[in-house]
Amino acid sequence: MEASKFLLIALVLTICAVVFQLIGLASPYWILVDSTTMKTNAGLWKSCTETFQYGITVCMDTEEDWLKAVRAMSILASLVLVVAAIMAVLKLFVLKDMKPILFVGIGTAFAGAVFILISIAVYSAKLNDLYANLDFNYHFAFAFSIMGMIAAIGGGVVMLVEIMKG
Repeated sequence: MEASKFLLIALVLTICAVVFQLIGLASPYWILVDSTTMKTNAGLWKSCTETFQYGITVCMDTEEDWLKAVRAMSILASLVLVVAAIMAVLKLFVLKDMKPILFVGIGTAFAGAVFILISIAVYSAKLNDLYANLDFNYHFAFAFSIMGMIAAIGGGVVMLVEIMKG
């Protein structure tokens, strides 16, 4: 029996979601604050500030409570997206006749997307409250988390299409 093209697409999308989310989770580039005297990059774990006058870069761990919640949601998203990818692999290659595996894959893909949505929403809302007077830009890691959410939704939808056609 040939593997379903929909499941192969779902697997690729889910793997992309995992990779995008892990890049977003690990990278210290969620925001960039660039002024005439300094440049600051901040992520979920570290914040690094470079002063132009002295050429010194100082990095420090970030320990705010709201940021711990964002980290927790991002880590949960990564874990459930890995489960979604495993479920897609199992359905494709090992347990081809077991429909519940696909239901778990769909649920975990959508759960991962919801966890990412919560993390980026809390992060951006809190930054807008804290840095309302600063001019900052969202950086590539923030965008990678959004792309991970979109890929997770896509993978879940494609798995849902696979159930509907079968």
